[in-house]
Amino acid sequence: MADRPSPGAPWPPGPGEFPFSLGPAELKQRASREIASATAELGDLAARAGRPTVADFLVPLDRLLTRLRDLGSHGNLLFAVSPDPEVRAAGREITEATERFRNEFCLNGAIYAGLGQLDLGGEDPETRFAVMKMLREMRRAGVEAGPESRARLLELLDRIDRTANQFTENLARLDRSLTLSGADALSGLPADYRAAHAPGPDGAIRISTKYPDVFPVLAYCDRANVRRDLLYEFMNRAYPENLPVLRELLERRAELAHLLGYPDYAAYALEDKMIGSPAAAHAFLERLRHVLAEPAARDLARYLARKRRDHPEATELDPWDYELSAGGYYDGRIRAEEYGVDARALRAYLPYGRVRDGLLDLCERLFGVTFARVASAGAWHPTVEVYDVTRGTRPLGRCFLDLIPREGKYTHAACFEVREGIAGVEYPQSALICNFLDPRVPPDEARMEWRDVITFFHEFGHLLHDLLSGQPRWLFNAQLHVEWDFIEAPSQLFEEWARDPATLARFARNPDTGEGLPADLLERLCAAEAMGRPVRFLRQVALAAVSLEYYERDLRGIDLTAAYRSAWDRCYLRPLPGDYHPEASFGHLTGYSAFYYTYLWSIVIARDLLGPFRAKGSLTDPDTAARYAAEILAPGGSRPAAESIRAYLGRDFDFEAFERWSRDEPAADPKPTAAAANPSIPSRENPDPPAP
Repeated sequence: MADRPSPGAPWPPGPGEFPFSLGPAELKQRASREIASATAELGDLAARAGRPTVADFLVPLDRLLTRLRDLGSHGNLLFAVSPDPEVRAAGREITEATERFRNEFCLNGAIYAGLGQLDLGGEDPETRFAVMKMLREMRRAGVEAGPESRARLLELLDRIDRTANQFTENLARLDRSLTLSGADALSGLPADYRAAHAPGPDGAIRISTKYPDVFPVLAYCDRANVRRDLLYEFMNRAYPENLPVLRELLERRAELAHLLGYPDYAAYALEDKMIGSPAAAHAFLERLRHVLAEPAARDLARYLARKRRDHPEATELDPWDYELSAGGYYDGRIRAEEYGVDARALRAYLPYGRVRDGLLDLCERLFGVTFARVASAGAWHPTVEVYDVTRGTRPLGRCFLDLIPREGKYTHAACFEVREGIAGVEYPQSALICNFLDPRVPPDEARMEWRDVITFFHEFGHLLHDLLSGQPRWLFNAQLHVEWDFIEAPSQLFEEWARDPATLARFARNPDTGEGLPADLLERLCAAEAMGRPVRFLRQVALAAVSLEYYERDLRGIDLTAAYRSAWDRCYLRPLPGDYHPEASFGHLTGYSAFYYTYLWSIVIARDLLGPFRAKGSLTDPDTAARYAAEILAPGGSRPAAESIRAYLGRDFDFEAFERWSRDEPAADPKPTAAAANPSIPSRENPDPPAP
């Protein structure tokens, strides 16, 4: 739990033997020594005589696994963010080496037998839960298979890790761009964007496919041909290079699943998730599609009607009219004209520094968490902000904010673990890796898109979850081992504070005029938020169906683009253009694999978790925030997510709050906190009904 004291853990936290200043050669040498040491220790544990005990077997095993997990996290972070390509390559090598170690551990029969012989009768529930998960992970890796099968499984696991890393590396490396000319090329874009994208000496304007370049163009540019051409480049990032890499990944994971006795990789991947099976996931997505299709169609018709005011001859929407940036170009026109919400004007009230400071202040008001800036923490890039985090007088951990895109950097937005955090051993460290701020604009002057503020809060929700749950006794109870289809629930709930008028009013202010975001604009902003929501979530349904079906189908000899389009077109209301290849840049196909449905499953949970705050009439009610932190955030992976939800809500979660919200219907009266007699979300043991 977050409040458990951790005597012996060093404070303030640091990088230990792996400072970010290490060059690639020294980095790899130290990593090799660490892996060799852990390998020798694992061998000693496997060869020990006598019945193992928690003290002489489980504790040293957990500590060496924690060290190797931290090393892998360190390598993975450098692979994603280092400005030095040689250090990025070294980070990838380290990541793959630590994954090989983990794969070998999972297939170690002697360690598996030792864990099975532990006497846990007198141990606490968290210890028993951790050992259960360790044994389950080893069984799922194939430790009970014969020697020949284990050798092939190890080979496959290593190959899958390398292939997934290659997909990610290509996506970070293979940037596309659009070259424009003419004074009106960026017509409709905010002044700060045009100033940051001034013509070069040759008179040309270069727009990359990085997020800070792409999304404003799709949202504001009045020239449809510019939106069209840039969206084409964006939807074809890493194409065609990633197509053979993706096929290799899908085929090797399918082979792994078959060797382990599963019909497909989706069945393997979903077995240890809350949802339990592909059949339940399909039923869940179908229910969502049924809920969202009609209101999404109404929104698309509304966009088309607005487009016809500009182009009376138009008979249909094009993707560059509505895709990717909230609802897109015509979504923005309607918000401005009918709700009086101009996202370009809204930027003036969202300078990055005030948004960040407002977010940190919110964390202190909600959870008593304080962030102290560390001036010289030796991060991997000079633009990275470093904070030590405490709760009252109790240390919690360290966090990093890396929010500016650069060459070779991870292109999406995510929270990366830097150090896991184990009671008595170390404090957790996490990094937000995002791409919000234009590198041509000093951070203090940068204005944020409203969409990026929401994403900032989302990723910070992950970071809070890491920090507040960051002192379990065992590695297998840390954040790494929270069910993946629950992990997005706290982060999606935390987005709600970025939409809360009372919260926004505390930090949304124009630094040039001193004016705060007008109250009537806040009201209109909240009213406009619902528009396009069904379209956005239906898009997520289509993406989730793609990920699920890619890992269910036998794709040998099948065109991957056609398979993507088949799943997409069946779920979405608009077909995917034939010259788009988004499968080459769908980064979640590596880590999330078959369970991209996680975001939707988690938002259903998150909308229900919001209920107790709504019942109090305030998102900053201190008693509710304290209970939420204690029952949802602090446990981390120390108990099943369903138990944490029941402890907080007094019942199992259900679908009702999300369904009303997605359709913009009035909220129902808050449910009582008594346990539900007939929960509509099934347990794994009772898959009927198969989904909420």
